[in-house]
Amino acid sequence: MQKRRISVLHLVLLATPTSLSANSTITVIPELARALGVSAAEATWAATAFGWGGVLGAPLTAALLRTRGSRAAALVNAALVLLGTLLVAGAPTLPTLLAGRAAQAAGGGGLVTIAITLAGTTSRAGAITAGVGLVGAFGPLAGSTLSAFSWRVPLLLSLPALLAVPAVLRHAPRHDSREATATRTDAIGILLVMTLVSAFVLIPRLELAAAAAAAVAGLLLTLHVRMKPAGFVPQPVIRSRAFVTAAAAAGTLSTSYFALLYTVPRLLEHHWTSERIGLMTLIMLAAGSTASLLFTRWTSRLGAAITRAVLPATGAVAVALPLVAPQPVLIAASTAFAVFAATAAMAWYAARVGGAVPHEHRATAVSLFTLCYQLGGAFGPALATLLLV
Repeated sequence: MQKRRISVLHLVLLATPTSLSANSTITVIPELARALGVSAAEATWAATAFGWGGVLGAPLTAALLRTRGSRAAALVNAALVLLGTLLVAGAPTLPTLLAGRAAQAAGGGGLVTIAITLAGTTSRAGAITAGVGLVGAFGPLAGSTLSAFSWRVPLLLSLPALLAVPAVLRHAPRHDSREATATRTDAIGILLVMTLVSAFVLIPRLELAAAAAAAVAGLLLTLHVRMKPAGFVPQPVIRSRAFVTAAAAAGTLSTSYFALLYTVPRLLEHHWTSERIGLMTLIMLAAGSTASLLFTRWTSRLGAAITRAVLPATGAVAVALPLVAPQPVLIAASTAFAVFAATAAMAWYAARVGGAVPHEHRATAVSLFTLCYQLGGAFGPALATLLLV
């Protein structure tokens, strides 16, 4: 049994470096391309590889949580972060760098999933998700500052998450053997989920081929779930109305947030300088993340009905502002509303998902829910590209 809960500060440290590392990538693309002798277009695969690795971390961690528990999951993901960082630090070629970034992201995404799983309450989950949003807002600034030393340094920012791993090993609850029975032999289910999310992430790059692969993988996964109802994707989870609602809300709000994160700066180019756009984006993301932290601490007093109304309403305001706002500052404010809605929804629904399914499927439900949120990081930029074109 767990003697005492892990400090929320350790959980925040476990989760936030991944978002910092992800958002710092774009600032080093030109230098990366020159150093490795590739084109700028080829160098942007570093961002794609990180996004792909991030969404793979969730299903891998889900399997580890159910078969080996949070301690083993933390060790494996920490090893991935360390291995990926070492590859990135010394990568002589782009393929090696991409492998390192994917490993970093897979491990980092897994650590985010573990942090959310161990949070236990909405307020603690809110501190984690708000921290992810707030620290991620400083990614571009950290990237441009640290690149003065070397273009590789901003790509090593996942590493501080390892400082929180000893706390997980000391205080995480011991593994419940009941959670191991379903996943141990369902390698096919794990493979199909990984194929499906990989195809989704690669749609912006490979278009029709990736879309076709996603359709085939989705069909095969549906058939597999029917044949193996207690497998890696358990029927009690996907038949839970609470899970489906939470996953849909998290995925939708996350997608709109990441789409606006890429779209709003382009909309402001005709009004402000690039320096002012960067500063205002940072201020708005910090404000939205802070508001999310405060909101999730009060959801128990506000009640479920009010919370359910506030989250989609705020997300709708975020989408509407760039379309109707007459002033640039209001367009910029859409990112504050978007990050608030996405991170607050992630925290509030994560706590509810765990209690809506049988105990033996709790870790899987939270992991799959987290995956739906992380997929927004892949869909959002792709949607932004379509809108801007």
